[in-house]
Amino acid sequence: MPLHEPTLDDRSYQQILNEALARIPVHNPEWTNHNDSDPGVTLLQVFSFMTESLLYRANRMPERNRIKFLRLLGLPMQAAASARGLVTFEHLKGPLRVEPLAPDLEVLAGSVPFRTVDGLYALPIEARAYYKADPALTEAERQDTEALYHQLYASYETADDVQLRLYVTRMLEPPAPGAVPPVLDLQNDPIDGVLWVALLARTPDLVETTRALIAHSVLTLGIVPALEATARTLPPGGATDAGLTPQLIYERPVATDATARYAALEARPFGNVLEEPNIVELTLPGAADLRTWSGQDPLEDGVGNFPPSLEDSDVAARLITWIRIRTGTPRGTTRSTLSARLSYVGINAARVVQEARVTNEIAGEGTGEPDQVVALVNTPVIPDSVRLTVNGEPWTRIDDLAAAGPEVPRRNPRWTPGVQPGPADAASAKVYTLDRESGEIRFGDGLRGARPPRGSLIQASYAYGGGREGQVGIGALSKSAALPSGLRVTNPVPTWGGDEAETVEDAEKRIPGFLQHRDRLVTEADFREITLRTPGVDVGRVEVLPLFHPEAAPAEGVVTVLVIPKYDPLHPTTPEPDRLFLNTVCAHLNPRRLLTTEVHVHGPVYVPVYVSVGIDVLPGRDAASVREAVREGLRAFLSPFTGGFEGTGWPLSHDVEQAELFAVATRVAGVARVNALLLGDAGGSPQARIPIHDLDLPRLVAVAVQSGDPQPLGELVGTATAPGDGDDGTGGPRIVPVPIVPDTC
Repeated sequence: MPLHEPTLDDRSYQQILNEALARIPVHNPEWTNHNDSDPGVTLLQVFSFMTESLLYRANRMPERNRIKFLRLLGLPMQAAASARGLVTFEHLKGPLRVEPLAPDLEVLAGSVPFRTVDGLYALPIEARAYYKADPALTEAERQDTEALYHQLYASYETADDVQLRLYVTRMLEPPAPGAVPPVLDLQNDPIDGVLWVALLARTPDLVETTRALIAHSVLTLGIVPALEATARTLPPGGATDAGLTPQLIYERPVATDATARYAALEARPFGNVLEEPNIVELTLPGAADLRTWSGQDPLEDGVGNFPPSLEDSDVAARLITWIRIRTGTPRGTTRSTLSARLSYVGINAARVVQEARVTNEIAGEGTGEPDQVVALVNTPVIPDSVRLTVNGEPWTRIDDLAAAGPEVPRRNPRWTPGVQPGPADAASAKVYTLDRESGEIRFGDGLRGARPPRGSLIQASYAYGGGREGQVGIGALSKSAALPSGLRVTNPVPTWGGDEAETVEDAEKRIPGFLQHRDRLVTEADFREITLRTPGVDVGRVEVLPLFHPEAAPAEGVVTVLVIPKYDPLHPTTPEPDRLFLNTVCAHLNPRRLLTTEVHVHGPVYVPVYVSVGIDVLPGRDAASVREAVREGLRAFLSPFTGGFEGTGWPLSHDVEQAELFAVATRVAGVARVNALLLGDAGGSPQARIPIHDLDLPRLVAVAVQSGDPQPLGELVGTATAPGDGDDGTGGPRIVPVPIVPDTC
């Protein structure tokens, strides 16, 4: 909607005069002659006439002036807001392969267009979420059942601190249209405080094939918290209750023996999934680690810290592995005092925003007249997305045509010896302004901005979206012409955040309140520069080591070139060169080296590093964002590209020091205190320093950041059972969950 001219003051001459006359007794009671013959009244009549003229002109201020005034106030009209949502891609039909889906994929809810914000790999698997729930039994049934199971599992109760706890396996059902969303209180509903996500193959005979197919892939997990709330606390001092929000920990089974052990998965959350619907990227391990326990004794299935027992034999036969989701508890709290309530957990998820794209829309023909206006068909327009051309030549969007150059270039008015008079730069004249609400595009008048030539073709490519029509229900986002065969899209929860544009009247009402806010291998530099220019590969980093042999003592005439590719799908943060990459670099260097020089082209040798940090967050800061910033800071500091204090990549032969990592975590904005930092090697042993020699570089295998005390290193490496499993955090008996075998007909 364009901004209409407001009427600042609609009083007439007579009204102004009458108001002035009425004030005479208040300010000058001795003035008693109010007739036209009085000289004072005559002056008031003149002033009233002049005031009316000024009001008339003020009410007709050019629109540019009023918009500029509103911008100076920082009070533009609020545009329509685009709705946001979460979609999942079901990949249970079609070819058995991982389908990469790029961002900016269009999906439709009827005729309302949305576009995906995130790219993802759609894995050809199914996921179901289960938890161990307390069985709904009468007191008599519970006594009889417990008596039977105490006999069956008597060997588990040899220790005094063990208490059997019966459970049934329940599935967290997805939300249904028109029904109250399901709510799982992760702190209290599961008897072990864990949500178990089963990754299932399409059919039992495809389990091994699918396991090898999805190994090292990124699994995108969509999580929707329970959004109902009765209050939100803002304690004194600017703190928020978000500081006590637990973070989720994602783990996979370490099924190398009969012990229930779990290792942390590398997780990259895109926000606080316990505050709003969002996604988490989980990097899956190799096929050898994508397993679960098999061949267990029936009495051990689902007992204790093992995954829940599955009653459906078809589902159990399709099981690839489990993902265990639990909460990390900040220091000073217990599990039962915090809130982690979930309504939905699904895979192959992506965020979407209400937005449509239009390519090469014909907006009109140039008339050659000043101040030409054309209108785009679809509104509201997203300003930064507009690409406008006149006869194929791009024009630029500006905020104010008054700042545009003239259509006819000015010439140098004064002659200078040796300098010929010439035209000034007229590129700034080919500009336009845009009203995103009405879609109106306005061109200049010749003096301020160029006019589109008569008969010229005006075309525009742009995006548009916004409004309450983007708020759709469950399952409404169900169409996409760009999806590969076998994929289906849907939204498991309603979209949110769509709103209409602000009206002119509402904008005007806000004004008073707002006013009261860039060929030869001889020297070290030669080797580096020529290697970086190797055609056919993307070289991310080159290190040259003269007189160094990778497998022998220092030797004359030997040069080792360490190369790191810019991209590696299997190891995106610590790339490793493959055979083709090294062959390409060698073929490029060979004709350029001195005949007497022995050149070794080598990839880095990565040393596994595990880091666990416990922090306190400053009051008023979002705890999830600060924790993620610490993770990203540590990843960047240990990166082969951005690592080290210089930010140019982790230096060779520089040890990883616990104290340096501590300093990095401390410098992150929002961190009040680093309580402790644990540095672990490949075996999970705490270290103060991890040596880095020769061609070594650190590889941050896993990093955990949580409020309070750090997560034990054993949990990251997978060498220990997570403390608190089966424990409610109160120091009472250790709970051993035992599945109830259902009665069958």
